[in-house]
Amino acid sequence: MSNRSFLACLGCALSLSIVACQSPQSGDGTQGSGGATASGGANGTGGLNGTGGVNGTGGVNGTGGAKGGTTGTGGNNTGGTMGTGGTTGTGGHAGTTGTGGAVGSGGAGGHGGTIGGAGTNGGAGKSGGTGGATGTGGSTGTGGSTVMHPNPISGGMSGWASRYWDCCKPACGWKGNVSRGNPMMSCDMSDNSLGSNYDAVNACQSGGSAYMCWSGVPWSLDDTLSYGYAAASGNNYACGRCYQIQFTGTNNTNGDKKGTPGVNGKTMIVQVINNGGVQATQFDLLIPGGGVGALNACSTQWGSGVDLGTQYGGWLSECNGDSGCVQTKCQAAFSNKPELMAGCSWFLNWFGASNNPDFVYQKIACPAALTQASGLSDPG
Repeated sequence: MSNRSFLACLGCALSLSIVACQSPQSGDGTQGSGGATASGGANGTGGLNGTGGVNGTGGVNGTGGAKGGTTGTGGNNTGGTMGTGGTTGTGGHAGTTGTGGAVGSGGAGGHGGTIGGAGTNGGAGKSGGTGGATGTGGSTGTGGSTVMHPNPISGGMSGWASRYWDCCKPACGWKGNVSRGNPMMSCDMSDNSLGSNYDAVNACQSGGSAYMCWSGVPWSLDDTLSYGYAAASGNNYACGRCYQIQFTGTNNTNGDKKGTPGVNGKTMIVQVINNGGVQATQFDLLIPGGGVGALNACSTQWGSGVDLGTQYGGWLSECNGDSGCVQTKCQAAFSNKPELMAGCSWFLNWFGASNNPDFVYQKIACPAALTQASGLSDPG
């Protein structure tokens, strides 16, 4: 029995990164009563042209008269933008009642659009001008689209999943290992992206500065579908290729009779980003705290005092399958690393802390979410 087979029988994940307005004023007559310019005269208060007259302030055509507030403009319909309410009508001053602004209609709610705002109320005139009517709000936008699940696998190949996180630059981070598009981006010790610096030396080599980015953690889309990354070998190793894996509820570890009920019937889509000493039908899932395997850059990146668990199997193996123990170790190591903590929580919850689960699998076109996060193109 080879060393690889012996380790696989123990359910161990053996991963190896390739190094390679103003208001109207009130007016009174200024002369005595009955005169031309006196109160009641032609130009006086209440006269033809005076305050409250036909043409005067508050008259039919005057400020605050029938031609009151302007019409409010409604919101447009694109994306549910907020509608602008009608502007305030100027109130009549002892004259004909000024009308307020017309109704401002709110924007209709687009897909995910914001709620349209109510129209502004028109101001009341001194002699009872009517306010503008309230604008109508836009309808509420709809939420996101439904997650699309792949069809269940009919037939497929049998395989099993181990786990690892060695903090090393992945093999698919090198140009020479990628057949299409760019390599996977790496990060520095503080998880800052190195961008297009694909030649940065692997942190698992002496003096290396390129580490696995923490965005490589798995994540769930709903209760039965997750995305993630994996190492593979043999015919399954092609940088950027994706596989659908459908868990069966059993596991690959000799002597472990518990099975894997926490993941039974669930589906993952994984993108290959690494290779290493794994079996031809084995996928080594990238999971924080899953064990460093043959290489270890985590002690450098996370600190030498961090408990990494057993070399092969990580915290779950060290805790003898006790998920509460794993939770404690996750919190101790990742209290200031939220992305890694999220990956550990995924393992305990969605994955049910499953130990080396069996599955059936098949090649599948990569979802955009996986390729966008990794930067690796699907080679087909």
